[in-house]
Amino acid sequence: MSHTSAILSDNQHYAAEPACPFATAEYETSCEFTMPSSSEKSRIIIAVDKISYLRDGWDGADAPSISAKVIENIKRIVDLCKNNDLIGWSIEPNINGTIFLRFNDAAISLGADKFSYYYKEGNKVFGKNKLSFSPNTVIDTIRMINYK
Repeated sequence: MSHTSAILSDNQHYAAEPACPFATAEYETSCEFTMPSSSEKSRIIIAVDKISYLRDGWDGADAPSISAKVIENIKRIVDLCKNNDLIGWSIEPNINGTIFLRFNDAAISLGADKFSYYYKEGNKVFGKNKLSFSPNTVIDTIRMINYK
């Protein structure tokens, strides 16, 4: 597979999608979600839109597609965030149907109703699992990680 884009079309819509599938070595080296953009929020939304098109088995195995609720949750977070909150963060699908937000040695796993996070400080790992989802709580977590 090359680094070119495959053009997908139907009678009314055209979209350029990466020609390399998720969870492959080629994807890891050539199809990253961190791309230059004047708006961090726009960059993340573009990545979310791409992730929203993934179907069951997107990883080449049994990974489920990312649910509409998870996509809605991340879009709500991005909408409420300040652009500076998302500088340096990347986004990727997780094989369990959640979305990962990553920043340096930290990650937030966002599901339909819950989220988890961790960050490393020195040799120690801190975090919490299965917290109730609210956009403001996730944004507070992003900000807390940004200032560690």
